Amino acid sequence: MRISTALRSGFRLPDRYPIAVLPFYLLTASVGVVTRVPLFVGIAVVVAVLSSSGRLDTFAERIQQVDFTTLNAAEPTPPTGLAEALAVLVTPVTVTVFALSALVAVAVSLLVTAGVRAGTLSAVLAAIDDREPTVEGVRGARRFWLSFVTYLLFRGLLIGSIVVATVFVAALFVVLGPVGAALSVLVAVVGVVLAVVVTLLLAFTEQALVADGDGLVDALRASVRFPIRRPVDFLFYVLVAGAAFVANGIVVGTAGFLGVTQAGALLLVLLVSPIFDGFKMSLYAERGLGERDDEYGADRPGYRSRVSARTRDGVGALGRFVVDHPVWNLVSTLVLGGSILAGYAATAGYGIQIGTPGDVAGVFGVFPIDTFVNIAANNWLVGAASAYGGLVFGVPAAVSLAFNGLLIGALAGIFELTPFLALVAPHGVIELPGLVVAGALGLHLGAVGWRAFRGRTDAAGVAEALRDAFRVLVGLAVVFVVASFVEAFLTPRIAAFVLGG
Repeated sequence: MRISTALRSGFRLPDRYPIAVLPFYLLTASVGVVTRVPLFVGIAVVVAVLSSSGRLDTFAERIQQVDFTTLNAAEPTPPTGLAEALAVLVTPVTVTVFALSALVAVAVSLLVTAGVRAGTLSAVLAAIDDREPTVEGVRGARRFWLSFVTYLLFRGLLIGSIVVATVFVAALFVVLGPVGAALSVLVAVVGVVLAVVVTLLLAFTEQALVADGDGLVDALRASVRFPIRRPVDFLFYVLVAGAAFVANGIVVGTAGFLGVTQAGALLLVLLVSPIFDGFKMSLYAERGLGERDDEYGADRPGYRSRVSARTRDGVGALGRFVVDHPVWNLVSTLVLGGSILAGYAATAGYGIQIGTPGDVAGVFGVFPIDTFVNIAANNWLVGAASAYGGLVFGVPAAVSLAFNGLLIGALAGIFELTPFLALVAPHGVIELPGLVVAGALGLHLGAVGWRAFRGRTDAAGVAEALRDAFRVLVGLAVVFVVASFVEAFLTPRIAAFVLGG
């Protein structure tokens, strides 16, 4: 097929199917939220164990005796007494709990990543074939998740073995003097080249699993044979992949230089990844994205008109969700509110009081556009990940709400009340309801996931819930943008006026 067709398919994918395909990329972003659940459970168990044994109180007493003013950036040595304070937390029980929770987190990450990746590529292929992407994505996740688990394990073990062998052999040579050092460098180069070659040979395994549906062995064989059967297409893939890698580095680097790293992450999730997946799947399947009219029909409006229409639709969907699901919104409010109270109770009793910080008005600079963009992108990504992570029976959404609430409450417990309210309330009255709705959306999706798990909801029902959730999140984007504008531009000035700073 023509390379231009594959490239055009990639660029058209997120534009023509935003509501049908992009939810899977937000599911990818939610993998971290799901993975953190075992870690948070482990932390909760450790805190309970330390509290019941009295070690938590001992740690609090010792940490207050540490003189953190001795920290020096030029000579980064730990303050006196810090090691002794931290040693109180280390016991056989706490180490065992942390180790077990980490192992469970790795297993959960593998399973969720495999299912989401299978669904994502199934949705991409369905879009190329003019089928319903979201429905086919849900079906693909159910059909191919085990094959993707096996493939991820195989690839990880293979690349890991190459890395371990390279490091081991290089370490053996490096102790033999100058000649050995030169040989170790050569071994390292060979190891890197071998890892790159293996990665390229496996590059189309995921696409083969979904497009051919013949199992992992056949998919591996098809991927390894791809450079031989279609050398020109493979060469162009390598060039495009290299260009995408460089472009991604430029985007991330530019975002970092401008201080808007989260905006770069947002572009990666919603634009770069779908484009590259669309190109790669189109190239392997040897067919391009069709010219079928989208929801606008033949008379497709301009880009700005489409964005405006989808934003209005999102705001309407947000309002309908709040009205139509009062129970989930109430539960989300109670979880967040209860966690805030628990966090406050946990820290307020230690008598630590942090006063008003200096230069409140200028904390973000004179014109903090970078802070505004960063906060808005971060809050929306956090809300979206929490919502879609809730598809796993609602647990990740509830844990995310509880974590945010505990953090807010814990900070409230160690700050003086007036400075804390002055620095949080102006934007918090907008941002916290947004987090509540995102959590409620996750709990709602959790109910959908539970019904699907029990066979009471089919793929079409899950797909509809995923699309509706995306519309609600578009509406929440407006809420978080307003909250972030207030936080970056108005909160410091309001706080300075209240505190007289």
